[in-house]
Amino acid sequence: MTGTHREARSLGAGLDGVGTMTLIALRTGWKGLAAWVLALVGVMALTGASIGALYDTPEKIRGYAESLGGDAMAVLNGRVAGLDTIGGVFANEFGFVLSFGLPLMAIALTSRATRRDEEAGRLELLLAARIGRRAPLLAAVLVASGAVLLTGLGCGAAMAAFGADPAGSLLYGLGIAALGFVFVGLTAVAAQVVEHARAVWGIGLALTVVSYLLRGVGALERNALVWVSPHGWVDEVRAFGDARAWPLLLALVVGLVLVALAFRLLDRRDVGSALVQPRRSVARASTALRTPLGLAVRQHRGAVVGWTVVGAALMGVYGSLAQAVIDVITENRALGGFLGADVEAAAEVVLRTVMSTFLMMLGMLVAAFVIAGIGTLRKEEESGRLEVGLSSSRSRASWLGVHVLVVLAGALVVGLVGAVSLGVTTAASLGDDAWVADVLEGSLAHGAAVLLFAGLAVALLGWRPRWHGLAWAALAAGAVLAYLGPGFDLPDPLLDASPFLAVGRDVVGEGASTTGVVVLLVLAVLLTVAGFVGFRRRDVPVV
Repeated sequence: MTGTHREARSLGAGLDGVGTMTLIALRTGWKGLAAWVLALVGVMALTGASIGALYDTPEKIRGYAESLGGDAMAVLNGRVAGLDTIGGVFANEFGFVLSFGLPLMAIALTSRATRRDEEAGRLELLLAARIGRRAPLLAAVLVASGAVLLTGLGCGAAMAAFGADPAGSLLYGLGIAALGFVFVGLTAVAAQVVEHARAVWGIGLALTVVSYLLRGVGALERNALVWVSPHGWVDEVRAFGDARAWPLLLALVVGLVLVALAFRLLDRRDVGSALVQPRRSVARASTALRTPLGLAVRQHRGAVVGWTVVGAALMGVYGSLAQAVIDVITENRALGGFLGADVEAAAEVVLRTVMSTFLMMLGMLVAAFVIAGIGTLRKEEESGRLEVGLSSSRSRASWLGVHVLVVLAGALVVGLVGAVSLGVTTAASLGDDAWVADVLEGSLAHGAAVLLFAGLAVALLGWRPRWHGLAWAALAAGAVLAYLGPGFDLPDPLLDASPFLAVGRDVVGEGASTTGVVVLLVLAVLLTVAGFVGFRRRDVPVV
C-alpha cells in the first residue's frame, strides 16, 4: 500500500457511523440544544427591542457612545467598534451575555456528547456496535458547531430586524459563532485530557474567564493581549466600524486545529480513561475520609478551589476599575453637566451602584456553584454509589444534609473570597480602606439569593432529579432579568421577580431590602425542607 493510500485510510479510520451518532446526539439532546439557542437569540431580540426604543435618534446614540465609550467599559465588554451606531449599541449591551453565554453553550453541548456519555458507560456500548472510534467525537463537534452557528445567525438576524446594519449584523453573528466554535474545540480537547465531566466543565470555565480577562486587560491597555483571547477576536472583527473578516478565519483555523488535536489525543487513550489519570488512592483511607463529612469535603473541594479562584480573579479585575469609573464621570463634560455641580459626590454614588452590580455578578457566580455542586449528587445516584452508601445504617437525610452543608460552606468561601477581592482592589484603586467594609456588607444581601437557588436545586433533587436543568433555567432567567432589566425600564414587579434584584438594587449605596431578603430566605427554607421530604419518600435510584 502506498504512503498516500495509508494517509487517506488513517484520516478516515474510525469514522464509521458518524451519521448515526449525529442523529443520536440530536435525538437525545435536542431539548437542551434548543433551549440554549432560543435563550441566547431571545436575549438578543429583547436587547434589540428595548435598546432600539430607548436610543431612537442619532443624538441619543451619540450620547450613549460618549458616556460608555471609556476604558472602564472596555474592560467589561471590549472595545466595540461603531459604538455611535445602533448596531454598536446592541453589541455593547449584549457583550457580557456573549462573553459567557456562548462559551458555556459550547462547553455544555460538547461535553454532554463526549465525556459525559463516556463516563456513564453509554459510549462503550455504542462502540461495541458498528460505530467507529472517532465517530462520537466528530458527531459531538458537528452538533455543537451547528448550534453555535445557528445561534450566531439568529442573533445577527435579530440585530438587523431592530435597525442594525444588515452586513454588520451578519458579520457580528459570524463572530459569535466563531467564538463558540473555538470553545467547542477547547472542550473537545479537555474531554480527552481529564476523566470526569465536571473536570471538563472546570477547565472550560477557567479558560472562559482567562480569555475574558485577557481581552479586558488588552482592551484597557490597547496591547497585543487582545489577540491572545478568542473574545478579543470578536471585537477585532469590528462589525459595525471598519469591518474586516480575517479575524473570523483566525478563529476558524484555531478551532479546526483544536478539533484535530482532540482526535489525535483520542487515538492515544482507551475508552473510559483519560490522558491525565486520577491520582491513585492509598491502601487505607484517612480518619477524615472514613466519616461522611470528610468524604463530602473531599468530593467537593476541587470545585470549591476552582470557583474561588475564578471569583477572586473576576472581582479583582472589577475592583481595579474603581478609579477608572470615577475618572470617566468626572472627565466627561456631558455627564458632568447632567449630574450637576458636585460631580465628585455624584461620581461616588454612581460608583456604589457599579459596585452593587459587580456584587450581583458575584452572587450569580456563587449561585451557579451551588446549583452545580448539588447537581453532582445526581451523579452519585446514577453511578450506583448512593445505593451502596445507603445500604448501611446511614439515613437518607443525613447523607443529603452533609452534602448540602458542605456545598453551602463552599459557597460561603467562594462568595467571601470574591467579596474580599473586590473590596480590597477597590480600596487600593481609590486609596480608601472604608470600601472593604462597605463591599463586604453589601455582599451579605446576595446570600439570600444564593440560598434560594440552593433550595430550588435541593427540591428538584428530592422530587424530580431529572429536572435539575430547571434550576439552571431559573438562574439564567434571573440573571438576564437582573442584568438587562433595569436598562430596559421594565416594571418594578417584574424586576423584583429576579432574586438578584429582590435583595436590593443598590446594596452598596442604599443597603439591602429587608423585605426582599426575608422573603427569599423563607422560600429557601421551604424549598429545602420540601427537597428533604421528597428525597426521603422517592425511590433511589430514579432512572
